[in-house]
Amino acid sequence: MNVIFESITNRYIPKSRESTKKYRSRIGKFQGWISIIVNGLLFFLKLLIGLIIGSISVIADAFHTLTDVISSGVVIWGFNESEKPADKEHPYGHGRAEYVATLVIAILLIVAGIEFIESSIERIVNPTIVEPEWWMIISIIITIFVKMIVALYAEFLSSKIASGTLHADAWHHRVDAISSFLVASAMILGKFGYVQVDGWTGLIVALFIMWSGFGIAKAAVDDLIGRPPTIEEIKDIRQLSQNVEGVIGVHDIAVHSYGKDKFASIHIEIDADKDQMDAHNISENVEKILNKKLGVSPTVHVDPISITDPKTKKVKKYLKDNLSNHEIITGFHDVRVVDTNKHHVILFNVDVKSNLSKALIIETCNIIENQLQSIFPGFEVDISVSEIHNYS
Repeated sequence: MNVIFESITNRYIPKSRESTKKYRSRIGKFQGWISIIVNGLLFFLKLLIGLIIGSISVIADAFHTLTDVISSGVVIWGFNESEKPADKEHPYGHGRAEYVATLVIAILLIVAGIEFIESSIERIVNPTIVEPEWWMIISIIITIFVKMIVALYAEFLSSKIASGTLHADAWHHRVDAISSFLVASAMILGKFGYVQVDGWTGLIVALFIMWSGFGIAKAAVDDLIGRPPTIEEIKDIRQLSQNVEGVIGVHDIAVHSYGKDKFASIHIEIDADKDQMDAHNISENVEKILNKKLGVSPTVHVDPISITDPKTKKVKKYLKDNLSNHEIITGFHDVRVVDTNKHHVILFNVDVKSNLSKALIIETCNIIENQLQSIFPGFEVDISVSEIHNYS
């Protein structure tokens, strides 16, 4: 099936030398228009059948399909917005408009579900005889297969361009197909005198609509608030940065997503004996490789560390021996030892596991400070805890 979908996509949206963002937008809008055309035709068919036989479940299913038409229009709007370049009011671009579009889709689903719950309860309390013709039932069954094919294609395109909006659109089509299956079943039972099935089926369809709406809304809100980067993203950023000549270590990786656009800030460790020009060149090389390989716009902070100082080596050895399998601390970095006539300080950062109490973290750091001060008498110990959005 994917081979067929790939062939269709390449025929109507051929790859060119345009930017990834524009190609992604064209794919999204193409799927949006397919959904509008298919769902528009199915809406009129279902509505016609529902009005002829007076079935609340069929009418509910028709308006469920209509919400797909509206949501597909929102999908197209979202991709149009995300394609716009950055401007004074939106310096990071319009990529998150896609998340807003997804949230609007979810709200439409929830509102439609609430309305049909009311209508379905009324039909359960006051049942009406529904007498569909077999051609009507067959027509509804055909719409199920049509919707499943469109759902599979939307999911294929979603994976192709990594779009949460198209993934939500695919689920729209799946839920509509399921509701149409329930409606077809209710129509068949209605022919044999089970008149209340229509109302109960309408209620189930309405709950399906609301369930899918809440799920899509949660995903959209998570994206708007800010999801954490994936393990693979952090791994790729770290590996590419460490492969740059002159980089000793990488830590405090933070990633912010605006649709497909990603911005990152990272700290790299370099030899403290490097001069300023060398440090600048190394950081620029890291920025270039991350932008070229991952499409990330990075900001690189340089941390100079000593690789020859014996005290620094001794501190690092202690930390490695005692923190490698620590139950709370997951890593350390930025180890520095200041040893002058006026200042004697050991400084470093630690990463800790999430969802720990502040009191437990402070207690753990105090224990490490006391142990280091016993090894290095006369030295102060300054431990900083990395923020939860920084990854090492």
